[in-house]
Amino acid sequence: MTRRMLVTGGAGFIGTELVERLVKGGATVTVFDDLSGATPERARAWLGGDGPAGDATFVRGDITDLAALSEVMNGVSEVIHLAANTDIAGGFVDPRLDLDGCILGTWNVAEAMRRQGVTRIAYASSGVVYGQPDHVPTPEAYGPLRPASHYAAGKLAGEAILSGFAHLYGWQAQAFRFGNTVGAGSDHGVVHDLVVKSLRDPGSLELLGDGRQAKPYIAVEDVADAVLHAMEGGPDTTFEVYNVATEGTLTVLQVAELVLGALERDLRTVDIRPLGGSGGWPGDTPIVDFDTSRLRALGWSPIYRPEEAVTRAAAGTRDRLLAAGGPLLTAVERRAAHAAVSAQTTGSTGSTEADDSARTAVVAGRPVAAR
Repeated sequence: MTRRMLVTGGAGFIGTELVERLVKGGATVTVFDDLSGATPERARAWLGGDGPAGDATFVRGDITDLAALSEVMNGVSEVIHLAANTDIAGGFVDPRLDLDGCILGTWNVAEAMRRQGVTRIAYASSGVVYGQPDHVPTPEAYGPLRPASHYAAGKLAGEAILSGFAHLYGWQAQAFRFGNTVGAGSDHGVVHDLVVKSLRDPGSLELLGDGRQAKPYIAVEDVADAVLHAMEGGPDTTFEVYNVATEGTLTVLQVAELVLGALERDLRTVDIRPLGGSGGWPGDTPIVDFDTSRLRALGWSPIYRPEEAVTRAAAGTRDRLLAAGGPLLTAVERRAAHAAVSAQTTGSTGSTEADDSARTAVVAGRPVAAR
């Protein structure tokens, strides 16, 4: 029997990887995405009918639109729910991002499933739901959970929503608490931003925080494998939670050195300057380490060590930025540019090439030049 999958946020970084694997495995896949988390290259591909997954059907829509979700949910057998606000720091400035993108959006996904009789869902949660735990590596059973940001609270609320629906209506729901997921397709996060900074200024590199923040870094390919492995081979329980990460952590300073190595910089000539403070932004969790024995007991293990994941991600990000030829912007700078463009225009419905050109003028990010 053909699997009929709906992937919310399927045009994003992790979604693209998952959708490609699902299609190759013979599933019929519908991608529901507003393209707010897609790179300009991926957005153009999906809008042009030539999405990365090829045979997947693309529907442009917002998870805050219950009617649209209910319509696209018709005939679906399983859901992978990835769509969310991914701008953790941005939620500090505008808490509504996480209310809509994480809490209300997840409620709508669950309600659309209930209306259409869909009973299986995999949910992209995050390891930030633990807050600053006393026990590391942290197992899934750890508690109480004390989220330290709106994003973390929204992700935990999403878990609670799906658990409630699953228990009331006899569903099978799985929540995946991801570590720091890295890859060439990501347009935010520490690896992306360090690559951007180094391309703009090869001789110096600023680090948010004191450089000693330590977290697990996992390749996006391994994240996709983990989700599909648990969906296909996990126990038939009402609600289950899985940590998804590598063994061990890297400090931000170690990540910076790996990024510079991938970009073929001589570490002796680069002034690495931590800006200070225990975290990189309000709500940042400085020390993160997960116990992944629950997922490993199902037979999953990551292919790439954290050092390999970061190095591959940095080199791939450099190549992608050079090929794209657009402005070199960190995630914070891109958010500021988008806000400026939005203030100048009305009636905008997502990223367009015109928006991208306007952002170049608003933010002093250098266009990429081949080296």
